[in-house]
Amino acid sequence: MHVLDALEAAWILFIFLLVFFWIPAHLFSRQPNSDAVMRIAGKFARTVLCVTAAVVLLARLRALNATTVTLLFAGSLIAAGLGRNAGSPTHLWERLQTTTIGTLRWLEAWSFGRYLLPRARRPIPARPSGRSSMNQWLRVLERKELLVTCFAVVLLTTGILGAEHAFRELRLDQPGQYDVLLHARELILDLGVGGGPLVFPAVIATTSLLSGRDPMQVTRFLSPAVGILTVLAIGLLIRACTRFGVACLAAMYCLGAAAFPPVRNDPGVAMSLMQKLESVIWVSPASLRATPEFGLGLLFLLLALAVLADWYKNSRRWNSLLDFACCLVLVGLVSRSLLLILVTAAGVLLLQPMIGLVVLVVVCYGLAAYNTIAANPIDPSTTLTVLPIAAAVGVGCLFALTEAVLSPLSRRGVEAALLIAGLVVAVIWFPPRRAPRQCLEYEAAARVTQRIASRFPRQRWVVAAPVEQLAETFGLGAHEDLAGFVETYRNQVSNSEFRFPDAREDLFIYVEKRPFQIFSREPETISFPVLTDVTYRSYRSPGGRASLESAALQLCESYRQYHSDADIFFENEELRIYHIHQDPPETGRTVE
Repeated sequence: MHVLDALEAAWILFIFLLVFFWIPAHLFSRQPNSDAVMRIAGKFARTVLCVTAAVVLLARLRALNATTVTLLFAGSLIAAGLGRNAGSPTHLWERLQTTTIGTLRWLEAWSFGRYLLPRARRPIPARPSGRSSMNQWLRVLERKELLVTCFAVVLLTTGILGAEHAFRELRLDQPGQYDVLLHARELILDLGVGGGPLVFPAVIATTSLLSGRDPMQVTRFLSPAVGILTVLAIGLLIRACTRFGVACLAAMYCLGAAAFPPVRNDPGVAMSLMQKLESVIWVSPASLRATPEFGLGLLFLLLALAVLADWYKNSRRWNSLLDFACCLVLVGLVSRSLLLILVTAAGVLLLQPMIGLVVLVVVCYGLAAYNTIAANPIDPSTTLTVLPIAAAVGVGCLFALTEAVLSPLSRRGVEAALLIAGLVVAVIWFPPRRAPRQCLEYEAAARVTQRIASRFPRQRWVVAAPVEQLAETFGLGAHEDLAGFVETYRNQVSNSEFRFPDAREDLFIYVEKRPFQIFSREPETISFPVLTDVTYRSYRSPGGRASLESAALQLCESYRQYHSDADIFFENEELRIYHIHQDPPETGRTVE
């Protein structure tokens, strides 16, 4: 199973890198004398924005499918190639004629077997461009072996910690992933765009259509990939503003591996003003995690500031401003709070990049403090999840300042000393920690749902299950909320003449023998809207979920006692799935 999952992950990530990194390199014009990493970041932002706009437009036109997406990318590549090689309409027409004639001659030679005849050996042309590019990279890495090794270790540690769950389990490990998965399925089914996340579902839908894989699998592997790209983006930002490698590594390690700042052992409930402000300072990635859509917004916020810093220091080209504008639009699509942070930090960064980083940290913590003590907060959930980014940037600034003060002594010696000191601090006080995970279902529930979708005809089955199964089954089969299902039929199944009114042939009822506990115990404080929410009362509350599963088990056993069309489709220690097969009514049958 793990081997198949690894192959599936490799295929999905290959398509993602092909679409959002390789194609943009050939689609957009190359900027002369510009940094290669900045070019990649800018073209990635342009592609994501274009893909989001195209997916939304095609979904509204009810034309979003694998064929249209493939033709869109192929047509864009052809148009870009022809436009790049043709300076005028006459030149373009001549090039088309030359290409057509050359193709016809090749076909003629191939059909008459001329390739079988002996031919004179042609000299192999030299390829100085590839060799010069390799030499350029070697010159960049010269005398930086220790820094490159540490970078590889930090990136590998971040990847292992971030992608461990995705490679090990099929179920999603974050509630927000179910939201983006549902919106991606809606886009693929041409149902338009609602009021939820937009950018990440568009990326998921595009990758799913081109790879031919289910959107759940794409969401499962792209979520940690976005986290790894965010870690790289924060290193790129520190590098663009400070030019110090140790500062980049420190920021990347704090965000991706160390979960800095650490979680307090006695969080408690903040009551006084000072306790509330102190709780803001100690917000940790190990206790708080951004939703996938908001995490993508954080990625483009960091890329926008990095591109702007590079434009300020080096390029001064309009292409960099276009890249910044694309990142700005994407951040605005994700969150207005992030847009406010970006605009404020960017305004100061144009005056002095290093001060811009400090302002970014101050603004993030200032908004979080305001939302903590204000009666009408702006957006408390998003302003808190941006704090790990601010903390990592603050650590990077501290290392950059230290290296700038000590670099006149010996640049290489200071760099090595800071790397060793950072390694000691990381091992003793801030060892690598996993990101927080909040699964909402058993692993077996997700696996069996995929099995049902592959074995039974599309839209001919229905599952009565918790709300998480809605995103997993949308477009494949029907879903009925388990709480409403139990409430409706619990007093009717003991009648031997009873039939479920759903016209679909196969009904699957998910019953947890051991109710899944999202929280180890009931939260100490719950707001009134959450307490009255049906989803929380039935599925999030440990007591409410236990009562619901007990009633569902009683319903299924009563139905089996009086009906012969029910059996157990799957069972393990935690979960039992009942299968009820009903013959469709005569009026509902179709003649094939």
